[in-house]
Amino acid sequence: MSASIDNDGSAAIQRQIDSGPEPAREAMTASEALAVYEVEQTAAAINGGNYRRIALQFPDHLLGHSTLVSAALQSRIGSGACVFILADTSYGSCCVDEVAADHYAADLVVHYGRTCLSLSSRIPVYYVFGRDPLDLGHCAELVAGSLGGRHVLVLSDVPYAYAMPDLALVLGRQRGADGAPAFGRVVASEIAVAGRLYDPKHAGGVAPGRSWQLPAGEGGAAASVADYTVLYVGGESLTLTNIILTMRCRSVFSYDPAARLLREESCQVNRHLARRFKMVQHARDADVIGIVVGTLAATRYLRVIEALKAMIRRAHKKFYVFVVGKLNVAKLANFAEIEAYVLVACPENSLVDSKGFFSPVVTPFEMLLALSKSRQWTGDYVTDFHAFLDDAERELIEEVDEDDDEDDKPHFSLITGALKQKRRFNDPRRQSDAAGSDQLTVRNGRTEIAQYMGSAGAEYLLTRSFRGLGHDDDDDDNLESRSHDPLPAVLATEGRSGIARGYANER
Repeated sequence: MSASIDNDGSAAIQRQIDSGPEPAREAMTASEALAVYEVEQTAAAINGGNYRRIALQFPDHLLGHSTLVSAALQSRIGSGACVFILADTSYGSCCVDEVAADHYAADLVVHYGRTCLSLSSRIPVYYVFGRDPLDLGHCAELVAGSLGGRHVLVLSDVPYAYAMPDLALVLGRQRGADGAPAFGRVVASEIAVAGRLYDPKHAGGVAPGRSWQLPAGEGGAAASVADYTVLYVGGESLTLTNIILTMRCRSVFSYDPAARLLREESCQVNRHLARRFKMVQHARDADVIGIVVGTLAATRYLRVIEALKAMIRRAHKKFYVFVVGKLNVAKLANFAEIEAYVLVACPENSLVDSKGFFSPVVTPFEMLLALSKSRQWTGDYVTDFHAFLDDAERELIEEVDEDDDEDDKPHFSLITGALKQKRRFNDPRRQSDAAGSDQLTVRNGRTEIAQYMGSAGAEYLLTRSFRGLGHDDDDDDNLESRSHDPLPAVLATEGRSGIARGYANER
């Protein structure tokens, strides 16, 4: 609905704003909060570890319950301990906000709600997933009608993790019309940190993540996920997208307990992979790349950034590193000279739909594909830091240095449909000749020159028509015909004030 230009602005003030992808939860009683948020178990973990400063991290849609939960916890822990609430996380709410916790000297973080299960690096974490309702009978009935006779691997979103062992048992009891088992093998995944404390400082402790044990095949053959159909229990989310892209299984079905629907997800994957492939080609054509830090908690993120820097230098491209907090279009639009961004974030937040961004935002693995001289797109996908670092180190070892003259040749761009000449940065041959003629650029009609040392920002500034007050192109062009010095500096004068529909001097 369009609004009239001549209005008093009341429509904007009264407009309802969507608070996020998940709606706020309804109010609950104290007894309901004790069960859903596992207050008794959390208090036992706090008292058992003798923690004194406990940070409670809630996502936005659960903040309405935060004061109720914190009060219940405070009454059940030692007198010397205190709890406080973390809101408005530095990055994604699925990651443990170690930065905010460090600001308040927390020695334990209790993370509520959905999580990407990324490894934290400094502070112990206790995860509380919650317990969303799941109708096991209805789910088993729908699954038996669509996946009968197949091997099934059951995965879930974290609020339904508590029910996965029971769901596997129910599916195993299902029988077909002939009385035979409805499925082949049924395997349920586990989340190791469910109901347990994770401490990154203690080696050999429990680690976050989903795991499963596949039984051996017929004749003792090695088990493979490719033989299984994945059943994901949960609504549409980044977790589901990540599973679809990374698991090389037979197919993926999802059951949404809230909508009570079962559907196959394969068609959506092909379209999504096609969009990701297009962004890889954009990154291949980019000469100036921005490395966006999207997490400060996930382990090995610094190694990922260093690996990306090494790859970009080897490709003779220019990079800049940005720390912008939560990603949005307005922040990245401030850097018009950046032609592609690579986001270093947790597996779920790294998959950004950059349709609204001015430059594409790719994952570290996609940047590896774009910069590699030998690796080809196969459809395999990696979002985990550990797997990416293994691929990056292997790429450094296997890639044979080619003649630098080959890099100077243009390549065919699948985006523009034409040959594209590379701009070379981080080139030792050109750095040794920094004072050469190719480093000099005409500034204005009086042939004043500006020397810049391989700076992509300086190059972009020189192409802009407006470069600041007193440096307009019209003035620069007219300097040739002027017999005296450029225009002297003058004091700023007050301009018009008010709003566009009626300035102060128009009333």
